[in-house]
Amino acid sequence: MPRTVIVQKTAILKLHNPSASKRRVLDLAFARYGEAYNLVLEKCRHLPDEWLKAARETKRLPGLYRGAMQIRPVLPVGAELKLPKSLRDGLLVDVAGNLLSYCQVRVRWEARGDQKAQTGEPRYPSPIYGYRPDAYDATLAEAASWAGDPFDFTEFQGRLTREAKEVVRPLHFARAGDFSLEQLARERWGVTLMVQPKGYTPTRLRFPLAFGEWHEQEYLGKGTPRCAHLCRREGEYFLHVSFEFEIEAMARGEEQAYLGIDRGVTKQAAFALVDLEGKVLHTGALGRELRDLQIALGQYRQAAQKAGRRMRSLDWQRRHQEEMLHRIANALVGLAAANKALVVMEDLDLQTGGRFVRSQYAKLERILDYKLRLAGLLPPKEVFGAYSSQICCWCGEPGQRGQPDREHFQCGTCGVTMDADENAAVNIARRALYRKSAWERRGGYRAFHRSFATLRRLRRPFEAGPWTPAKEGSFAT
Repeated sequence: MPRTVIVQKTAILKLHNPSASKRRVLDLAFARYGEAYNLVLEKCRHLPDEWLKAARETKRLPGLYRGAMQIRPVLPVGAELKLPKSLRDGLLVDVAGNLLSYCQVRVRWEARGDQKAQTGEPRYPSPIYGYRPDAYDATLAEAASWAGDPFDFTEFQGRLTREAKEVVRPLHFARAGDFSLEQLARERWGVTLMVQPKGYTPTRLRFPLAFGEWHEQEYLGKGTPRCAHLCRREGEYFLHVSFEFEIEAMARGEEQAYLGIDRGVTKQAAFALVDLEGKVLHTGALGRELRDLQIALGQYRQAAQKAGRRMRSLDWQRRHQEEMLHRIANALVGLAAANKALVVMEDLDLQTGGRFVRSQYAKLERILDYKLRLAGLLPPKEVFGAYSSQICCWCGEPGQRGQPDREHFQCGTCGVTMDADENAAVNIARRALYRKSAWERRGGYRAFHRSFATLRRLRRPFEAGPWTPAKEGSFAT
């Protein structure tokens, strides 16, 4: 039986043509919020050590809500914190999230043992400055008279980059009562925000919203607003509103297939669809153009750094990367929904030079997690990825990857030659069926893979089934 679950989706709405006086009020609110954030961050330096000490005993860090409640006693009161009540809870959540992220990095760093010296100790979160029209010139003047250690100079460089792009901390309205969405007229909506504390005029501001027909059909009047972030980008203001919806979702155990996804060598993701017995139904790959774009970006970045040029022009390429990842995720979600499949992915800790890195594969996993929930499907299941690319999915014996080239896999036992990433995706999908307690006395995961040697049915991509790849222009978040 389908079950009802609560999901959240975010819509980005633009504040339409605010007046000069309203812009000044908003810019002042951004500056005050940044100053308050830095003030609270400085007063909470003792909390990460306390949380980490408790985590060594309980093996877990506090949750976001509990962390915010522990920060509340150190929150300044009175004239020291010039923020309205509508922004104070959001400030607590922002600081708590930043500190918990820092604690998670420290936990992973301490777990490295003797290799900790290779990466260096994680640093306490740096302050984020509020919007100031003269911030860039002021930082340049400060850098011109700089005399300190290299870490200070690195901070100057980061500040210059943020201020050149006008990067400021968004205003966080953590509760639905902190802002008000209302329909002003037919096909016209507005929002009322409280961005100044009591004693200042005006306290509340109303803004008309600019949005598309799709936003009105999918969000406005359909979902329940829960929280919002007000962002400033290149002189424009955007309200990111999180809406809550009730949908029917698939329960655990109702899946009818498994969709394995592998991080490809020459493509972003290779996939394989298998049934509940492990028979292969589809194989394929997505995102070859994304890998080419990543290589081109790396070469351009290296050349720009050597020449000392500013790299702000790369922003549009990064947005292009994001859009391509969403297209890949949409195609995979469509395949999973058409076959009622459970998505299976590798549990990877990617490292470069001893450092944990944020890869495109990890970003794709995060995108898939929320898109699958929105589609009423189960979140991705992580399985161990050891030797998934070195085991033949036809006979279960070890093979050789890179023969005759890096894109292919050749088995020395059964003689099959196939795409290496698709072979790994088949093994990953089948590992959703693996139960360690049942197989550890029968030879472990190698015996598990050999048990599929009789399933010699492999269809080429998209030759069967109800699913077809998404159109090139389809893109939704």
